[in-house]
Amino acid sequence: MLFNKLVQLMQRQIRAKKLGIKFNRVASFQLPDNLLVQGKRHQVNVPSEKGMDGEFIEVLLDDCYGVEQLSKSLKTIIDIGANVGLFPIAARNRFPQAVIHAYEANPNLENYLKHQSQIANFTYFMEAVGAEDGRVVLDIREVSGKTRSTVSESGDVPMVSFRRAIERIGGSVDLAKVDCEGAEWLLFEDQDTWQFVQNLSLEYHLWSGHTHAETRQVIENLGFRIGKQTPIDKWYGSILASRTPNSQ
Repeated sequence: MLFNKLVQLMQRQIRAKKLGIKFNRVASFQLPDNLLVQGKRHQVNVPSEKGMDGEFIEVLLDDCYGVEQLSKSLKTIIDIGANVGLFPIAARNRFPQAVIHAYEANPNLENYLKHQSQIANFTYFMEAVGAEDGRVVLDIREVSGKTRSTVSESGDVPMVSFRRAIERIGGSVDLAKVDCEGAEWLLFEDQDTWQFVQNLSLEYHLWSGHTHAETRQVIENLGFRIGKQTPIDKWYGSILASRTPNSQ
């Protein structure tokens, strides 16, 4: 246990150094106001809300979405549930040539996404992504990353179909990062469109009565080979999967 903690600390410190920041321990960590993106130092715009420091550590210092396991040659990346744009920063540093499209339904986060898009060179859309075009109602939480959406004709947030999102980026996706607080189950309904996705980094959510085993089966039924599944607790977990054997 102690050995694992030491390894984790070393990995965090190595990744922090690449970002031009220091990391000593979680308790003393403060959100940085600047980072190295593709070797150049830029100001970042991140809210000091509850849980954001933990989100920063998970995405940029723990590589929770597994970008380091993928080839640097990936060309098209879609981020569904972009929040304030931390994942696109990680993706830009790992995949310097990639076209990155980020989707976020919460309009309160647009200023942060806009800023991060300028330093990490990605395109963002203030839209939800679902099985079809429509609208959603948001249940905005104190922690922005926990915001949930419900499909509703009376919603004031636009929802774009998964297929159209992939068409926008050229018709195929080398990596889909999906972390959208339960809305992933809508995306799984469109089995045909998933055939155009080569790699998947998924945080899945189980509060609608789904299970870890069921999620694994759904991903395999979509044609992916699961490289790693991490059940985190009874409510959610993560999966890294690929369509081609040597892409991970």
